[in-house]
Amino acid sequence: MVLEVGINHFGKVSEAYKYLKFFLKSEFQHLTFMIHTDNFYRYMKRRIDFLLPKEFYKRAIKLAHKKKKKIGLSVCDLKSFNNLKDLNFDFYKLLGIAINNKELIDILKKKNKPVYISLAKGSDNNISKCLKYFETKKRLNLLYTNMSYEAKDLDLNRINYLRKKFKLPVGYGHHFKNRVPLHLSSYFNPSFIFIYIKNLRIKKRLYPDNIHAFFIDELKELKKEFNEIQIILTKKKVNTKVKIHGKKIKF
Repeated sequence: MVLEVGINHFGKVSEAYKYLKFFLKSEFQHLTFMIHTDNFYRYMKRRIDFLLPKEFYKRAIKLAHKKKKKIGLSVCDLKSFNNLKDLNFDFYKLLGIAINNKELIDILKKKNKPVYISLAKGSDNNISKCLKYFETKKRLNLLYTNMSYEAKDLDLNRINYLRKKFKLPVGYGHHFKNRVPLHLSSYFNPSFIFIYIKNLRIKKRLYPDNIHAFFIDELKELKKEFNEIQIILTKKKVNTKVKIHGKKIKF
């Protein structure tokens, strides 16, 4: 599982370090943060600035590498990415709203790092166009994500469809009001799973990614449930090692 902080740190370095500290001590191997568009950072009436300083990311990468773990960055806007593009992130997630942002893709393909393409806005034509911009499928991965909280809008079988059509690894990005589709995705053998996380159970606190995110103190039980479902589906001892970035790792 790839853990996603997104912007659930509210732009506070102290909050961001809480996620990082948990990650470094956990069994999880991959963690991402997100930078959005300039306009998005000042959405809502509270005018919150969700940007973290560059020095935080430098230190996060350094600490993760000491633990032989990986830090990724979710991107969708060339302007907001510009200040961080020289940092040594281990992988990138291209947000669905930027799936056809050629200028941003031109920078990502020069990184020579794994890229996970979120398909929240991805029709087949848009996906084909995106892959054409990358020019090569090397290090590319597709991430099926549905932004709706309505069960009727989810189609987990699309994981198999995308894998067959585009001949690429396909994973599941969880963005639902409960954990049901996360567990059901096991049946479709996603190559990887991305889940949003949130930190403290503070009364009345609403995180930017709130409904579909899991509290970090839920992750142990979530992992246990996921493993049990795999056992039920396979009727054999669960293999908790999955391939990410071409290597087998435990999640």
